Amino acid sequence: MTTRKVIASLYSVQLLNYAVPVVVLPYLSRVLGPAGFGVVGYAQTVAQILLIFVDFGFDLTSARKVALHSDQPEVLNKIYWTTMSAKSLLAMICCMGLAALAFLGPDSGTNRVAMLLGMLIIWGSVLTPTWFYQGIQRMPMLALSMLLVRGVLLIPLFIFVRTAADVAVAAALQFSPAVVAGLVLTAWLFRTRRVSFGCTVKLRDVLRDMKDAYHIFVSSALTSVYMYANVVFLRAIAGNADVGYYVAAEKLTTPLRQLSVPLIQSFFPKMCQLYANGDVHAVGRVLRRIVAVFTIAGALLFVGFQVLGKWFVTRFFGDGFTKTYHILQVMILVPAIICVAAAVVQLCIVASGNQNVLKRIYVVGALFHLCQMPLAIYFWGSVGAAYSVAATELFMSVIACFKAAKINAQLLASGQSKDLAETLRRAQ
Repeated sequence: MTTRKVIASLYSVQLLNYAVPVVVLPYLSRVLGPAGFGVVGYAQTVAQILLIFVDFGFDLTSARKVALHSDQPEVLNKIYWTTMSAKSLLAMICCMGLAALAFLGPDSGTNRVAMLLGMLIIWGSVLTPTWFYQGIQRMPMLALSMLLVRGVLLIPLFIFVRTAADVAVAAALQFSPAVVAGLVLTAWLFRTRRVSFGCTVKLRDVLRDMKDAYHIFVSSALTSVYMYANVVFLRAIAGNADVGYYVAAEKLTTPLRQLSVPLIQSFFPKMCQLYANGDVHAVGRVLRRIVAVFTIAGALLFVGFQVLGKWFVTRFFGDGFTKTYHILQVMILVPAIICVAAAVVQLCIVASGNQNVLKRIYVVGALFHLCQMPLAIYFWGSVGAAYSVAATELFMSVIACFKAAKINAQLLASGQSKDLAETLRRAQ
């Protein structure tokens, strides 16, 4: 399948995936109310923080390895089992940590059950080999499977979630799609003999892969400081209702920022190969076009929300979520900023094999966020949290762009030096 066809199919499925929360969120916000909505949102946030440890950067490093060895079945099988072994080990550790948080913390029974159900998110990440499908350029199949599972699980959600007391049921049905889809997608890999049993994985193999992914893991862990810490601070300062307002805004902006995923995933294998071949000029051309697309889309989205935002939020979430509109006035800028940063990081820094620089970038970003986020939340509550995230994401995007430009300049200089040396050698 060509890159254009992959992009077209992925965006078709992505737009349908965006329709799922459009159907679910207004229903859940009215049935569960701000407090119940906040319970589910908080449990999901805690699970997603732990998910950073489970993924450990494998979604990028393993995808790169699969892309570079896609025509070597034995190597692919080894990559699959080594990555799965590492993620399973990390998932078991994270589940024990999640159980400890649920039972040792001061939460109520409802909060505790919702947090324990977050284990479904963790194991869903293990079972869903996104990195493998990305490497073999089968992302449309993965995206379609996830869409179908989410669509089917809407039926029991509308049947069994009827009152604010059904928070646990809502959490279970919201957290389980990745587990179900992961089982289906894994079964397909075995049926088509993309992977097979009988591969021996040693501890040193797992540790080697974890070492390769370490820099991306540290970057993701630092990113969580300004992606998820706001929810934790809001709950501690303002309670579940304010978390509900903020999470409602995030539920709308998260799918928008994910619209960058199909384009980036489609080009990632190609960019890895371009860097491997030393064609830095081609990388620059592709990257500039992608960044331009995200920038224009973000500007149009911002203008559209200023015109129709208040009307939309009132009718979408209900009158009880008026505060969400003020949060979205700021957060509507965040998806475009994140899309640009993700394109630069994944298609340049990671694709070129320079993921070791990400740690320094995200350390600076995390420190910047920790300096201004608590004050913003203290003085302006959930709206302050939105200002804090927007400022940090913009700061990080600028740093990532400068670093990517530096990497490409160094690669070009190195390539020109090699060409000059080769010319002189031939002349002699």
